[in-house]
Amino acid sequence: MKRKLTPKQRKFANEFIKTNNAYQSAIKAGYSKNYASVGTKKLLENVRIQNYIQQKTGNVEKRESDEADEVLKNIYRISAGKEIERHYVQIDNLAKEAAGDDDSLDARMGYMVDNTTLTPASTKEQVAAAELWFKLNGKLKNDSKEVEEQKIRKLEAEADVAEQKARDARSSGQDVGKQFDKMFERLKEDSDK
Repeated sequence: MKRKLTPKQRKFANEFIKTNNAYQSAIKAGYSKNYASVGTKKLLENVRIQNYIQQKTGNVEKRESDEADEVLKNIYRISAGKEIERHYVQIDNLAKEAAGDDDSLDARMGYMVDNTTLTPASTKEQVAAAELWFKLNGKLKNDSKEVEEQKIRKLEAEADVAEQKARDARSSGQDVGKQFDKMFERLKEDSDK
């Protein structure tokens, strides 16, 4: 026969899940301070309590996973152009005007209608969902090779400008050449990365 947790043990386990403090959990569960100071190890080693805590945490993980799966399914459905359920409120402006300043629930029910349709998402939503789907699957990088090359060209151009400024400063007799050389070296290092 499988023994169940006592109400005190169940309360202890639930409090321990919330606080991760065995002593305080034992006191809140109704154990004496004496027992709480010496008996919490025994409570935490209790197989039934351990199983209860594992079951509770497992249920939460499963629910969270199920919710994440549902979100992923919706992203995929939108990106694939499949029909999705949309909820919206339709307002009859003439009836609303006739209701005047009456903003009661009954008045609103007279000029507002909840509607639900099944339609594909707009093209813009489909593209955004597809982009997100591919990013989540690692099939879409943030920058293409062309964008990376443009960034490198920009860094090189900035380095060339800094180098020219350093030459100009040296030729004019100013002692800022060393500063420009340092800036140039930093830009070169950045472009090599």
